[in-house]
Amino acid sequence: MCAQSEPRAGLNPLASLSVLVSTCIVAFQLKSPLAAIALCCAILLTHVAAGARAREGSFRRRLRGIFMFAAVLFASQVLLVHGPALAERAAAGAVMSLRFLNVVLASHLFVSRAEPERLACAMMQAGLPYRYGFAFLAAMRFVPYFRDQAATVLQAQTARGIALDRPTPRGVFLMARYTFVPVVVSALGRVESLAVSMEGRCFGLYPTRTFRRRIPFGWADALAIASSAAVAIAALVAA
Repeated sequence: MCAQSEPRAGLNPLASLSVLVSTCIVAFQLKSPLAAIALCCAILLTHVAAGARAREGSFRRRLRGIFMFAAVLFASQVLLVHGPALAERAAAGAVMSLRFLNVVLASHLFVSRAEPERLACAMMQAGLPYRYGFAFLAAMRFVPYFRDQAATVLQAQTARGIALDRPTPRGVFLMARYTFVPVVVSALGRVESLAVSMEGRCFGLYPTRTFRRRIPFGWADALAIASSAAVAIAALVAA
């Protein structure tokens, strides 16, 4: 168990994860556009209730890209599918695009509210071996590192005169060629340093270990998990 219990700040990450899984199952099982729209509105209202700053520039840009891709899905279903009537294609396209919106928005809400350290600690507190928990946490920590390294390499290659910023097939090929290899080499060096550091600290010497943080798990978390499981089962049975 973790040595120090932190103050409660919302649901336990495992309870939030169960709500996300249940929401995704329901989103894939819905066949009516109206029901999918209702679920999308509920997720957006949850964003607002959770404190998501809709006026923030990065949040607006992410929402714009998500809705644009959903519109592309709808248009492709209506224009490229042949055979069914226009109304059937429009209904199928609406369900497909709304399914994408619901899954992505629910995942965005979970990622924005669940810290990787709290999620890993909650998983290890629930019985996950700490080796796997640390692997999960290390993978989450490397995501922003890869993003920053890719941006640095892209800027360096562009400064050398390589046309990586042009939206052409050749530009995409050059970006993959001159960006992927340097990022992978840099990541391998970082991983090797981390492995040497962990070996020097005798990581994995004991089958169990103690933790500094203890993620609280209360009746609200148990109720959220039970409700999510019941909703997911009901959606699967109804389908």
